[in-house]
Amino acid sequence: MSGLRSDRVWLFGGLALIVLLVVTGWFLMIKPKYAEASDMRGQVEDTTTQLAQLRKRLADLKADNENLAEYKADKARFENALPTADSIPEFLRQLQTLGSTLNVDVSAYTASGRSKSDTVTTVEELPITLNATGSVADISKFVNQLQNTQPRAVLIQSAGLTFVEKDSAELSLTLAAFRNTSSTNTVVTTTQ
Repeated sequence: MSGLRSDRVWLFGGLALIVLLVVTGWFLMIKPKYAEASDMRGQVEDTTTQLAQLRKRLADLKADNENLAEYKADKARFENALPTADSIPEFLRQLQTLGSTLNVDVSAYTASGRSKSDTVTTVEELPITLNATGSVADISKFVNQLQNTQPRAVLIQSAGLTFVEKDSAELSLTLAAFRNTSSTNTVVTTTQ
């Protein structure tokens, strides 16, 4: 009986040792590999997401590149709207020429001191006051061209219309002309 008992001890001891080796092997070798594989799967998912985002960005840039000529034309137009040179006398002559083209007499214009723009720090505002005389239709065309068509950036701040005769009126305008003060002619956009 003692031999039977010693066989049982060896049997249970051997089983306990096998269980201990399996548990130890699990925690020391297998579980870390599962954790490593899980981390790798997470990295693959992150990389796949980044790759998809980069492919979309590349497609957007390719589409933008196709419009490069249009963007350069817009940039040139914006640079003309915000000249760096002090060209106020030239601009006032352009206003007179624009008025003459539209049968509007532009006169009595004055430009007062510059001030920094509150919105864009690299831009100066120059208040200009002028009077324009002509028919109401021609004055309307002049104001439309002044605000929307001519290349220089101006903002009409106030306007007063006085009828002089039956078909003639005088318009008093106060507007701000803008000038870029930065050394490089970079267009600055702002959001409000």
